[in-house]
Amino acid sequence: MNQPDNKPAVGFVGAGVMGRPMASSLLRAGYPVTVYDIDPAPLQALAAEGASIAASAAAAAQGCDLFITMLVDDAQFTATLFEPGNAAASLKAGATVIGMSTMSRNTVQTVAQWLSGRGVHYLDAPVSGGEKGARAATLTIMAGGPVEVFAACRPALLAIGANTVHVGPDAGDGQAVKLVNQLMVATQLLVAAEALAFGAKLGLDKDMLFDIIGRSAGSSWIFSDRGPRMLAESFAPPRSALAILNKDMGYVLDAADRAGFPLLLPALAQQVYKMGMAMGYGRLDDAVLIKVVERLAGADNQDGAGDIQSRTAGPAAA
Repeated sequence: MNQPDNKPAVGFVGAGVMGRPMASSLLRAGYPVTVYDIDPAPLQALAAEGASIAASAAAAAQGCDLFITMLVDDAQFTATLFEPGNAAASLKAGATVIGMSTMSRNTVQTVAQWLSGRGVHYLDAPVSGGEKGARAATLTIMAGGPVEVFAACRPALLAIGANTVHVGPDAGDGQAVKLVNQLMVATQLLVAAEALAFGAKLGLDKDMLFDIIGRSAGSSWIFSDRGPRMLAESFAPPRSALAILNKDMGYVLDAADRAGFPLLLPALAQQVYKMGMAMGYGRLDDAVLIKVVERLAGADNQDGAGDIQSRTAGPAAA
Protein backbone atom coordinates (compact mmCIF):
# COMPACT_ATOMS: atom_id res chain seq x y z
CA MET A 1 0.00 0.00 0.00
CA ASN A 2 1.31 3.46 -0.84
CA GLN A 3 2.27 5.68 2.07
CA PRO A 4 0.34 8.87 2.96
CA ASP A 5 2.83 11.03 1.08
CA ASN A 6 2.13 8.84 -1.97
CA LYS A 7 5.64 7.39 -2.06
CA PRO A 8 5.55 3.63 -2.68
CA ALA A 9 6.85 1.27 -0.03
CA VAL A 10 10.20 -0.23 -1.03
CA GLY A 11 11.60 -3.63 -0.15
CA PHE A 12 15.35 -3.69 -0.78
CA VAL A 13 17.61 -6.76 -0.79
CA GLY A 14 21.39 -6.48 -1.13
CA ALA A 15 23.07 -3.81 1.00
CA GLY A 16 26.62 -4.24 -0.27
CA VAL A 17 29.09 -1.75 -1.70
CA MET A 18 26.51 -0.47 -4.19
CA GLY A 19 23.24 -1.44 -2.52
CA ARG A 20 23.80 0.28 0.80
CA PRO A 21 24.24 3.81 -0.64
CA MET A 22 21.39 3.17 -3.09
CA ALA A 23 19.08 2.35 -0.19
CA SER A 24 20.36 5.45 1.62
CA SER A 25 19.43 7.60 -1.37
CA LEU A 26 15.87 6.28 -1.28
CA LEU A 27 15.65 7.05 2.43
CA ARG A 28 16.91 10.59 1.90
CA ALA A 29 14.26 11.05 -0.78
CA GLY A 30 11.56 10.10 1.72
CA TYR A 31 10.79 6.56 0.61
CA PRO A 32 9.85 4.03 3.28
CA VAL A 33 12.45 1.30 2.86
CA THR A 34 12.57 -2.17 4.38
CA VAL A 35 15.97 -3.73 3.78
CA TYR A 36 17.49 -7.19 4.07
CA ASP A 37 21.05 -8.48 3.71
CA ILE A 38 22.90 -11.48 5.12
CA ASP A 39 25.51 -9.07 6.56
CA PRO A 40 24.16 -7.27 9.65
CA ALA A 41 26.66 -4.38 9.54
CA PRO A 42 25.11 -2.35 6.69
CA LEU A 43 21.66 -3.08 8.09
CA GLN A 44 22.56 -1.39 11.37
CA ALA A 45 23.82 1.66 9.49
CA LEU A 46 20.67 1.84 7.36
CA ALA A 47 18.46 1.42 10.44
CA ALA A 48 20.15 4.51 11.89
CA GLU A 49 19.09 6.35 8.72
CA GLY A 50 15.46 5.32 9.12
CA ALA A 51 15.19 1.98 7.32
CA SER A 52 13.15 -0.89 8.67
CA ILE A 53 15.15 -4.11 8.93
CA ALA A 54 13.66 -7.36 7.68
CA ALA A 55 14.56 -10.79 9.00
CA SER A 56 14.47 -12.31 5.49
CA ALA A 57 14.05 -11.44 1.84
CA ALA A 58 10.46 -12.67 2.08
CA ALA A 59 9.80 -10.27 4.94
CA ALA A 60 11.29 -7.39 2.93
CA ALA A 61 8.95 -8.25 0.06
CA GLN A 62 5.84 -8.48 2.23
CA GLY A 63 3.40 -5.73 1.25
CA CYS A 64 5.91 -3.62 -0.70
CA ASP A 65 5.09 -1.75 -3.90
CA LEU A 66 8.63 -1.87 -5.29
CA PHE A 67 10.95 -4.78 -4.56
CA ILE A 68 14.53 -3.83 -5.49
CA THR A 69 17.37 -6.32 -5.67
CA MET A 70 21.07 -5.45 -5.85
CA LEU A 71 22.72 -8.86 -5.73
CA VAL A 72 25.87 -10.48 -7.07
CA ASP A 73 24.61 -12.69 -9.86
CA ASP A 74 21.83 -14.77 -11.40
CA ALA A 75 22.11 -17.44 -8.73
CA GLN A 76 21.60 -15.02 -5.82
CA PHE A 77 18.76 -13.28 -7.66
CA THR A 78 16.79 -16.43 -8.42
CA ALA A 79 17.46 -17.88 -4.97
CA THR A 80 16.18 -14.68 -3.35
CA LEU A 81 12.97 -14.84 -5.34
CA PHE A 82 12.25 -18.53 -5.63
CA GLU A 83 13.89 -20.69 -3.00
CA PRO A 84 11.38 -21.99 -0.44
CA GLY A 85 10.28 -19.27 1.94
CA ASN A 86 11.73 -16.44 -0.11
CA ALA A 87 10.41 -13.33 -1.76
CA ALA A 88 8.25 -14.23 -4.76
CA ALA A 89 5.54 -15.81 -2.65
CA SER A 90 5.36 -12.68 -0.48
CA LEU A 91 4.87 -10.20 -3.33
CA LYS A 92 1.41 -8.78 -3.72
CA ALA A 93 -0.33 -8.57 -7.09
CA GLY A 94 0.56 -5.30 -8.79
CA ALA A 95 3.98 -4.99 -7.13
CA THR A 96 7.05 -4.42 -9.28
CA VAL A 97 10.36 -6.24 -8.97
CA ILE A 98 13.31 -4.07 -10.06
CA GLY A 99 16.49 -6.05 -10.72
CA MET A 100 19.40 -3.59 -10.61
CA SER A 101 22.51 -5.78 -10.78
CA THR A 102 24.20 -7.12 -13.90
CA MET A 103 22.63 -10.43 -14.86
CA SER A 104 22.14 -12.59 -17.92
CA ARG A 105 19.42 -11.58 -20.36
CA ASN A 106 18.06 -15.11 -20.39
CA THR A 107 17.56 -15.15 -16.63
CA VAL A 108 15.75 -11.80 -16.39
CA GLN A 109 13.52 -12.66 -19.35
CA THR A 110 12.54 -15.96 -17.73
CA VAL A 111 11.91 -14.33 -14.34
CA ALA A 112 9.87 -11.52 -15.88
CA GLN A 113 7.63 -14.00 -17.69
CA TRP A 114 7.10 -16.05 -14.51
CA LEU A 115 6.23 -12.97 -12.43
CA SER A 116 3.89 -11.63 -15.09
CA GLY A 117 1.86 -14.80 -14.89
CA ARG A 118 1.29 -14.05 -11.21
CA GLY A 119 0.35 -10.41 -11.61
CA VAL A 120 3.74 -8.96 -10.64
CA HIS A 121 5.60 -6.53 -12.92
CA TYR A 122 9.32 -6.67 -13.67
CA LEU A 123 11.62 -3.79 -14.55
CA ASP A 124 15.09 -4.68 -15.82
CA ALA A 125 17.22 -1.80 -14.51
CA PRO A 126 20.97 -2.45 -14.17
CA VAL A 127 23.20 0.44 -13.12
CA SER A 128 26.61 1.85 -13.94
CA GLY A 129 28.77 4.38 -12.11
CA GLY A 130 30.35 2.38 -9.31
CA GLU A 131 30.42 3.07 -5.60
CA LYS A 132 31.10 6.76 -6.21
CA GLY A 133 28.00 7.11 -8.35
CA ALA A 134 25.92 5.14 -5.86
CA ARG A 135 26.96 7.44 -3.00
CA ALA A 136 26.30 10.59 -5.03
CA ALA A 137 23.02 9.23 -6.50
CA THR A 138 24.40 9.92 -9.98
CA LEU A 139 24.23 6.37 -11.31
CA THR A 140 23.23 5.65 -14.88
CA ILE A 141 20.17 3.36 -14.86
CA MET A 142 19.35 1.44 -18.04
CA ALA A 143 15.71 0.43 -17.70
CA GLY A 144 14.01 -2.14 -19.89
CA GLY A 145 10.33 -2.96 -19.56
CA PRO A 146 6.85 -1.71 -20.42
CA VAL A 147 6.75 2.08 -20.59
CA GLU A 148 3.95 2.31 -18.04
CA VAL A 149 5.94 0.25 -15.54
CA PHE A 150 8.99 2.43 -16.10
CA ALA A 151 6.90 5.58 -15.64
CA ALA A 152 5.57 4.33 -12.31
CA CYS A 153 9.07 3.46 -11.07
CA ARG A 154 10.90 6.47 -12.51
CA PRO A 155 10.61 8.80 -9.47
CA ALA A 156 12.20 6.17 -7.21
CA LEU A 157 14.87 5.42 -9.79
CA LEU A 158 15.72 9.12 -10.08
CA ALA A 159 16.42 9.13 -6.35
CA ILE A 160 19.16 6.59 -7.07
CA GLY A 161 20.45 7.58 -10.49
CA ALA A 162 20.39 11.03 -12.05
CA ASN A 163 20.76 9.51 -15.52
CA THR A 164 17.75 7.20 -15.69
CA VAL A 165 16.84 6.13 -19.22
CA HIS A 166 14.13 3.87 -20.65
CA VAL A 167 16.13 1.83 -23.16
CA GLY A 168 13.47 -0.56 -24.44
CA PRO A 169 10.05 -2.12 -23.85
CA ASP A 170 11.15 -5.59 -22.80
CA ALA A 171 12.87 -7.29 -19.90
CA GLY A 172 16.41 -7.97 -21.06
CA ASP A 173 16.76 -4.64 -22.87
CA GLY A 174 18.38 -3.05 -19.82
CA GLN A 175 20.78 -5.96 -19.48
CA ALA A 176 21.63 -5.73 -23.17
CA VAL A 177 22.76 -2.12 -22.76
CA LYS A 178 24.66 -2.97 -19.56
CA LEU A 179 26.44 -5.88 -21.23
CA VAL A 180 27.63 -3.60 -24.03
CA ASN A 181 28.90 -1.25 -21.33
CA GLN A 182 30.67 -4.09 -19.49
CA LEU A 183 32.24 -5.24 -22.75
CA MET A 184 33.86 -1.82 -23.02
CA VAL A 185 34.77 -1.61 -19.33
CA ALA A 186 36.53 -4.96 -19.32
CA THR A 187 38.52 -4.40 -22.49
CA GLN A 188 39.47 -0.84 -21.53
CA LEU A 189 40.57 -1.98 -18.07
CA LEU A 190 42.89 -4.54 -19.62
CA VAL A 191 44.30 -1.90 -21.99
CA ALA A 192 44.86 0.47 -19.04
CA ALA A 193 46.72 -2.23 -17.11
CA GLU A 194 48.86 -3.15 -20.10
CA ALA A 195 49.63 0.50 -20.86
CA LEU A 196 50.94 1.28 -17.37
CA ALA A 197 52.85 -1.99 -17.10
CA PHE A 198 54.35 -1.56 -20.58
CA GLY A 199 55.41 2.00 -19.80
CA ALA A 200 57.17 0.85 -16.65
CA LYS A 201 58.95 -1.87 -18.64
CA LEU A 202 60.23 0.88 -20.98
CA GLY A 203 61.70 2.64 -17.97
CA LEU A 204 59.03 5.32 -17.61
CA ASP A 205 57.70 6.60 -14.32
CA LYS A 206 54.15 5.29 -14.01
CA ASP A 207 52.86 8.37 -12.17
CA MET A 208 54.18 10.63 -14.91
CA LEU A 209 52.71 8.33 -17.56
CA PHE A 210 49.30 8.31 -15.89
CA ASP A 211 49.28 12.10 -15.73
CA ILE A 212 50.27 12.57 -19.38
CA ILE A 213 47.96 9.89 -20.82
CA GLY A 214 45.14 11.15 -18.59
CA ARG A 215 45.29 14.44 -20.50
CA SER A 216 45.74 12.85 -23.92
CA ALA A 217 43.63 11.07 -26.52
CA GLY A 218 44.43 7.65 -25.06
CA SER A 219 42.60 8.35 -21.82
CA SER A 220 39.24 6.87 -20.80
CA TRP A 221 36.93 6.96 -17.79
CA ILE A 222 38.27 3.55 -16.77
CA PHE A 223 41.89 4.70 -17.06
CA SER A 224 41.17 7.77 -14.93
CA ASP A 225 39.20 5.80 -12.32
CA ARG A 226 41.30 2.65 -11.96
CA GLY A 227 44.71 4.14 -12.74
CA PRO A 228 45.29 5.67 -9.29
CA ARG A 229 44.47 2.33 -7.62
CA MET A 230 46.86 0.56 -9.97
CA LEU A 231 49.62 3.04 -9.15
CA ALA A 232 49.04 2.82 -5.41
CA GLU A 233 48.45 -0.96 -5.54
CA SER A 234 45.30 -0.28 -3.50
CA PHE A 235 43.37 -3.47 -4.11
CA ALA A 236 41.64 -4.17 -0.78
CA PRO A 237 38.99 -3.65 0.26
CA PRO A 238 37.70 -3.74 -3.30
CA ARG A 239 35.47 -1.07 -4.75
CA SER A 240 34.65 -3.48 -7.56
CA ALA A 241 36.04 -7.00 -7.20
CA LEU A 242 37.77 -8.73 -10.09
CA ALA A 243 35.37 -11.66 -9.66
CA ILE A 244 32.41 -9.39 -10.43
CA LEU A 245 33.81 -8.22 -13.76
CA ASN A 246 34.82 -11.77 -14.62
CA LYS A 247 31.22 -12.82 -13.94
CA ASP A 248 29.88 -9.99 -16.08
CA MET A 249 32.10 -10.99 -18.98
CA GLY A 250 30.65 -14.47 -18.81
CA TYR A 251 27.20 -12.95 -19.34
CA VAL A 252 28.53 -10.81 -22.22
CA LEU A 253 29.95 -13.82 -24.03
CA ASP A 254 26.84 -15.90 -23.34
CA ALA A 255 24.66 -13.20 -24.92
CA ALA A 256 27.00 -13.00 -27.90
CA ASP A 257 26.91 -16.78 -28.30
CA ARG A 258 23.11 -16.81 -28.21
CA ALA A 259 23.04 -14.03 -30.83
CA GLY A 260 25.66 -15.74 -33.02
CA PHE A 261 27.86 -12.64 -32.79
CA PRO A 262 31.67 -12.99 -32.57
CA LEU A 263 33.34 -10.87 -29.88
CA LEU A 264 37.10 -10.99 -30.33
CA LEU A 265 38.59 -8.58 -27.79
CA PRO A 266 36.18 -9.39 -24.94
CA ALA A 267 36.82 -13.12 -25.39
CA LEU A 268 40.55 -12.51 -25.11
CA ALA A 269 40.10 -10.15 -22.17
CA GLN A 270 38.11 -12.69 -20.21
CA GLN A 271 40.96 -15.19 -20.48
CA VAL A 272 43.16 -12.67 -18.67
CA TYR A 273 40.45 -12.19 -16.05
CA LYS A 274 40.28 -15.95 -15.59
CA MET A 275 44.05 -16.00 -15.11
CA GLY A 276 43.64 -13.38 -12.39
CA MET A 277 41.03 -15.58 -10.74
CA ALA A 278 43.40 -18.55 -10.91
CA MET A 279 46.12 -16.40 -9.30
CA GLY A 280 43.82 -15.83 -6.33
CA TYR A 281 42.95 -12.20 -7.09
CA GLY A 282 39.19 -12.60 -7.47
CA ARG A 283 38.28 -10.95 -4.15
CA LEU A 284 40.58 -7.99 -4.75
CA ASP A 285 39.74 -4.78 -6.61
CA ASP A 286 39.69 -5.24 -10.38
CA ALA A 287 42.54 -2.71 -10.64
CA VAL A 288 44.66 -5.70 -9.59
CA LEU A 289 44.56 -6.62 -13.27
CA ILE A 290 47.85 -4.70 -13.58
CA LYS A 291 49.48 -7.37 -11.39
CA VAL A 292 48.08 -10.08 -13.66
CA VAL A 293 49.58 -8.36 -16.70
CA GLU A 294 52.93 -7.88 -14.93
CA ARG A 295 53.05 -11.53 -13.90
CA LEU A 296 52.23 -12.71 -17.41
CA ALA A 297 55.03 -10.48 -18.73
CA GLY A 298 57.48 -11.60 -16.04
CA ALA A 299 57.69 -8.01 -14.84
CA ASP A 300 56.85 -8.40 -11.14
CA ASN A 301 58.11 -10.29 -8.11
CA GLN A 302 55.46 -13.04 -8.33
CA ASP A 303 53.52 -11.80 -5.30
CA GLY A 304 50.46 -13.88 -4.53
CA ALA A 305 47.05 -12.55 -3.56
CA GLY A 306 47.91 -12.73 0.14
CA ASP A 307 51.11 -10.74 -0.31
CA ILE A 308 49.31 -8.07 -2.33
CA GLN A 309 46.47 -7.92 0.18
CA SER A 310 48.90 -7.40 3.08
CA ARG A 311 50.25 -4.28 1.36
CA THR A 312 46.89 -2.68 0.68
CA ALA A 313 44.22 -0.95 2.69
CA GLY A 314 42.56 -3.78 4.58
CA PRO A 315 41.06 -7.25 4.24
CA ALA A 316 39.62 -8.39 0.95
CA ALA A 317 35.85 -8.40 0.64
CA ALA A 318 33.51 -10.19 -1.73
